[in-house]
Amino acid sequence: MIYGYPDHPTVPAGGRLTLRVSTDAPEFRVELHRWGDGIPLHARSSWYDGHRLPAHPPYQDWGRPGAGLHGEELPGWPAYPFTIPRDWPSGVYLATLIEGDGRGRDLVRADGHGPDARHARALFVVRGDRIGASILYKLPLLTYHAYNQVTPRRYDPTTGRGGWCLYTLPEPGDVPAPVPRSVSWRRPGGGVGGTPWDLDNFDPYDPTPRQTFAHWDAPFISWLERTGHRVDYCTDLDVHDAGGPDLLRRYRLLLSVGHDEYWSDAMRAHVEGFVRAGGNVAFFGGNTCWWRVEFDDDATFRRVAFWSDLGAPENTLTGVSFRNGGERDRDTHPVPVGYRAQHTDHWVYEGTGLRDGDSFGDLPDEYLVGYECDGAHFDRGRLARGWAARPTGADGTPDSFTILGVGDLAASGWGRGNRAATMGLYTANGTVFTAATTDWARLLRDGRSPAVDRITHNVLDRLAGPLPG
Repeated sequence: MIYGYPDHPTVPAGGRLTLRVSTDAPEFRVELHRWGDGIPLHARSSWYDGHRLPAHPPYQDWGRPGAGLHGEELPGWPAYPFTIPRDWPSGVYLATLIEGDGRGRDLVRADGHGPDARHARALFVVRGDRIGASILYKLPLLTYHAYNQVTPRRYDPTTGRGGWCLYTLPEPGDVPAPVPRSVSWRRPGGGVGGTPWDLDNFDPYDPTPRQTFAHWDAPFISWLERTGHRVDYCTDLDVHDAGGPDLLRRYRLLLSVGHDEYWSDAMRAHVEGFVRAGGNVAFFGGNTCWWRVEFDDDATFRRVAFWSDLGAPENTLTGVSFRNGGERDRDTHPVPVGYRAQHTDHWVYEGTGLRDGDSFGDLPDEYLVGYECDGAHFDRGRLARGWAARPTGADGTPDSFTILGVGDLAASGWGRGNRAATMGLYTANGTVFTAATTDWARLLRDGRSPAVDRITHNVLDRLAGPLPG
């Protein structure tokens, strides 16, 4: 068994990547692949001596010595540095950790080089100025780690084995002493190489776990690169960092995809400032910016409350909220939900051929709206009378938000609040678009919906535009 993680998930081209690795094999080597339209090999290491180190509690930096739950001394995991060449393009990279038999031969590889793995893999981003790139793609690292319990087992108080995450924190009495209700991103997992707690929450259209890189981000990135969009990449931490505003202002468009649920004060402030300064954001996801998080130190964070419960509803950033959308279980609510289009003369719909009242994404093999989705509150009486839905603003949605599509969840027996997903956008110097559903990337990957493909092109082409000056 072999686990690993990067000391920092972002490294500049020409900088140094440091991996922390523990294995019960006598030796291991590393292969580095870039995810995109394919997964080409970029580098292969020589053999390193293997060292087996114990797992740490989830709230610790596993690269530093610490104390176990019973007071035992836990050594830090050893560091293995790699220099990233200056000519490597910005992108999401996967480090495959390959165990050896001690005589320079590979042991059986668990599951190849792909982005879905419970161990033997680590994810990192190479950040750089890609010529002509006006799009910055942000990986939701904090969301990955909020669900990441590293091991396949949840914590078992009778044996002291297993791990936990923000969804499976131990109850009082399960551990010998009170523990911080936090998790660190300096541990295995974080998109790949760990086990999300809801692994059994199975998606019948994609067996990869939802709370990992493989499920939503990987297919969207493949589409971006296959269609020739020039993109730079970063993680939540780069936007959270004090240099976040300087990073953002180099681009015209920030992309957030899939399930970008956990946001810090700094992340939100920096992105809102980017929009006020004329930058654009496209949220091709759902349940976005739902939890507010605080950092205990530079690597450890905890969730505090829902943004909407703190008097700062996420609608003021995204235009929508999970409060008026919901989460679907296909087993109990199998009726597919797509969007009913309105304002189809808007540039977002250009080339789709859709007319007001047409639907897309609602075929039995599509299920565009869900597994989680967001909505802006509106007067349902207008829908009943056949009129276009308009936001009331009662939930914090900006006055300028235009609802372009309504996914009526109530008619299918699920949802919360207003029970309707709302695709739309607003302008506040910059423009903010929201697809308002986590599964947008799945239909984009499968090519099942020409409307989804065309709308995505329209949003990127319009909002990424040429860089000013």
